[in-house]
Amino acid sequence: MKKLSNAGSTLVEMLVVIVVLAILGVLVVTIFTRTLRGTNKTQIISSIKQNGQSILETMNNSIRNADNIFCISQDHHTIVVVKNGLYTRYRFVIDSSGLSNGKVSSDNPQQLGVESSIFMSNICNSADLLVAPQTLSDTNTQTGVNLISGSFTKTAQAGFKDIITIEFVLRSGVQAPAAVAGQIEPVTFKTTIEPR
Repeated sequence: MKKLSNAGSTLVEMLVVIVVLAILGVLVVTIFTRTLRGTNKTQIISSIKQNGQSILETMNNSIRNADNIFCISQDHHTIVVVKNGLYTRYRFVIDSSGLSNGKVSSDNPQQLGVESSIFMSNICNSADLLVAPQTLSDTNTQTGVNLISGSFTKTAQAGFKDIITIEFVLRSGVQAPAAVAGQIEPVTFKTTIEPR
């Protein structure tokens, strides 16, 4: 009889140990997953802020030092500035398909063999293709940023130079982990610039 009760208590002890280990395992996995999500969330927020500030700084320097604000497109997605005869065009490119990130691009269009009036009317049209565009935002679909809206506006002031307002909204990339991306609100970036 004594042997049987020892075997029973050993089985119960073993079950208790297994349950305790299982609970500890679940706790460790939960803590690990939350830590990873927190790290991913921090990295995505940091990427959004860095991209937004970098884009604003690039545009601010170019527009502030421009000789002339040549035009803003009718849909307010494109602005063209001129400095020493060189055109620089900035464009907000929004991807409505949801398959890739929206982005901020720039190029330097040139009038090569095109009639001046055609060049002038096309350069401010958002449908005009960018020539050798540079992308100012990180377009990586998982770790980059997605431009969801953007606009350029020009406010004329009597007796003063025009004021340009840039406003755009960035959020996490379209393929960022859903559990993390759902916790991150889009970030709006806005500045006003008075060219010199």
